[in-house]
Amino acid sequence: MSTLTYKDQSAAELRLHVLADRVDFQRFGPLATVRLEHPQFQVQASIIGTSHIIHIAYDNTQHVCEILACTDIPPALQSTFSDWIVNLTRPIDLQLTPALHYHFAAQRTGSQRGQPAFQALAQHIVQAGTDTAPSSSAGLDYSFPATSRGPAPQTLVWVMLDKPSQRVTLKTAHSYPNEDTIIFSDSCVSLT
Repeated sequence: MSTLTYKDQSAAELRLHVLADRVDFQRFGPLATVRLEHPQFQVQASIIGTSHIIHIAYDNTQHVCEILACTDIPPALQSTFSDWIVNLTRPIDLQLTPALHYHFAAQRTGSQRGQPAFQALAQHIVQAGTDTAPSSSAGLDYSFPATSRGPAPQTLVWVMLDKPSQRVTLKTAHSYPNEDTIIFSDSCVSLT
């Protein structure tokens, strides 16, 4: 567990940044990281507070980086797409390179209503961690310590590789107990 102090932030502060490039994860101070390696796709996912950063490389030549965070990215990084999560009322589709397509959708819900989906995602992450065969999925579950004001914020990230369809699917959940809110996201990177 990190000694990082949690700062209450609003789900409305979340911003999606999509880059068709590599990003140095260390500049974001990752709290937890997981990697998946397959012959064509390499995936690295990190939790950065109640946010996440995910990098996908295809054949180590084409890159996609998704950053969902309550912060702007450094000016040196060039986003292909950037917008506030509250503005993303419809899914987005981006053709990042001639070979890579990116799809993203988000949903905001109350904590009680979103609890079944949140728990299901947490269970997928636990199950991915107990597989003994070479895995095609991995996940992260990070909770800050509970405060005197209520339950701990929690971030979930689950990554799945589907080799036959050459697709990487990402599912995340970001809880904001201070607002009784959960933000769910679903992303897919596929070869076209």
